Amino acid sequence: MAVETPALIAVVGAGPIGLEAALYGRYLGYDVMVYERGRVGENLWRQGDTRLAEPWRRLMSPLGLAALAAQDPRWQPPGGDSLPTAAELVAAYLVPLAQGDLLVDSVRTETEVVTIERDREPGEPPAGADEVEGFRLRVRDSAAELMERADVVIDASGVPSGQADSHWFATGEPDFYVLGEKSAADPGRFSIRDGLAQIRDLFAIIGDRATLDLYASIGGLG
Repeated sequence: MAVETPALIAVVGAGPIGLEAALYGRYLGYDVMVYERGRVGENLWRQGDTRLAEPWRRLMSPLGLAALAAQDPRWQPPGGDSLPTAAELVAAYLVPLAQGDLLVDSVRTETEVVTIERDREPGEPPAGADEVEGFRLRVRDSAAELMERADVVIDASGVPSGQADSHWFATGEPDFYVLGEKSAADPGRFSIRDGLAQIRDLFAIIGDRATLDLYASIGGLG
């Protein structure tokens, strides 16, 4: 069933795919909250001066470019066919995106998602086909541990499901959405462009509209 706006979407991970998914959701009118246990683009920061395999133009979405241009008409996208380092991508694109009007109040850094579970009491039956049951997320920051709710959860953390720190889903029901390298059949060949296509397809499912492609309205993926 369609999840109507302004439902709340929780995104785990503020890397390239998490931020782009949050941006897509915001453009469609959803409320969004992004949880990142480190800094924006933490995994890329750690790669530092490593040169990425794809050029700038394939690492940025039409929505991201539009959002940054709307924020500052003088802003110019970084350069075309040159290959950025991981740190350059974060500093020149991801951080400005996270600090822009659409996302600045939605990105919570240094906040770890501890568990994710369905928003129902023990023994309570699942919601009906026409209801959005939602999720409860237990999150921890430097000040407290809190229980928060979301209608939809998108895991864009990139953390492989076999690792000990990705045991979020306490009930064992793998029915939230997974985007990015973690969901790819061949993670070694996964690209940010693949992730943008996943985002487009995911929101067509969430919105229950087979033809939904927000990128197409502002220049496509190229």
